[in-house]
Amino acid sequence: MKPTQLFNNFFGKETQDFVGINLGSYYVKGVIVRAGRVTDYFIKERKELPATLKQIWQEKNISTNKVKLSVKDHSTLVRYFNFPKVDKKKIKQTLFYELNKHIPFSPEEVFFDFAVLEENPSDLSLLLAVAKKELINSTIDIFEKEKKEILDISLDSICLVNVFLNYYKEEKKINTSILDIGYAFSTLTVIRGGIPFMTRDLTFGTKDILSVISHVKNIPAQSIDKWVSSPENHREMLELSQDNIAALCREVKSSFDYFEVNKGERIEKVFLTGGLSSISGIEALFKEYLECEVLFLDNLLNLKSVFTAEQFNAIKNTFSVSSGIVL
Repeated sequence: MKPTQLFNNFFGKETQDFVGINLGSYYVKGVIVRAGRVTDYFIKERKELPATLKQIWQEKNISTNKVKLSVKDHSTLVRYFNFPKVDKKKIKQTLFYELNKHIPFSPEEVFFDFAVLEENPSDLSLLLAVAKKELINSTIDIFEKEKKEILDISLDSICLVNVFLNYYKEEKKINTSILDIGYAFSTLTVIRGGIPFMTRDLTFGTKDILSVISHVKNIPAQSIDKWVSSPENHREMLELSQDNIAALCREVKSSFDYFEVNKGERIEKVFLTGGLSSISGIEALFKEYLECEVLFLDNLLNLKSVFTAEQFNAIKNTFSVSSGIVL
């Protein structure tokens, strides 16, 4: 494990050429790494995954069959807790017998990995990442049938924390959070002084806003993406989204209150990421509701020289997870 990076895989090994894929519930997006550097990106609506993969490989003329994945699903979760000190080589074995104390799944039905966040005098502070075997095995099966070799599988929230830990050195001195606004649901991770403190899934997703817009504007579901992606519609979109964003912020503030009660400290900054964060002016709305500084997770600090197109700048906030996969 790198000093500034959490573990990044359930299964893992390294290679130079690979495709980093963020398997979202609505989009399949990612980057192509050749000779150790990112050379291209892609974003496709997720329909039939095998057909989508074929399309990406053909359109981008990808020669490698090696991939690194990140997933986000209700059958995955991240937990933080203190754990008795044991020989580090025995943590995983010992943790298996303690899993049912920390997760709502049977230990036998999940894959899991962990990272030691802090070593205290009497115990260890652990991060535990879990994914149901059913999700992972079904995903592996699809890729194997498409003759793709999976090098590792990570979780979106872990990738985002790795982006933060690698590129936001100064912010590690304060209390911050990452709000990943996903299509089906959102995820909040609170980071206390550079160490992840909690990760929570929130009920709100971008689909809630798209549903409202589709109804109010009488726009067919298949055309809503085009309307939302047009900058001239962003102001109206924010007006139509205020109630939904306010509801999301109430969920976020509830987690902030929990942190403040437990630690006696405040969250000073919120970093937005996810497709919805590409909407012009949305950070001002979050700042108003959350009453703290709101910024975007500038996820491509190491890729700016590769991606300069105006089209990419309009959607780059959807690539934070992909950036974390590359680390």
